[in-house]
Amino acid sequence: MERRDKINYYLDLAEVVAKRSTCLRRHYGAVIVKNDEVISTGYVGAPRGRVNCTDRGTCVREALQIPRGERYELCRSVHA
Repeated sequence: MERRDKINYYLDLAEVVAKRSTCLRRHYGAVIVKNDEVISTGYVGAPRGRVNCTDRGTCVREALQIPRGERYELCRSVHA
């Protein structure tokens, strides 16, 4: 097996982290790296303690057919 270069390794991590997303519209993941050390990871989802769209089974913006890039104040998620 060939060893991945660092950039693609971090991109692979972001892809895996994105699988934790609870947004019904978008599945994004983020990895913060400093001096070749992973500092933090994050994904799109509702803040801790709030019900997320996956659990609710509906996205308000999707139900109202709101175009991408508009009316984010209606979104339950914090986007990575």
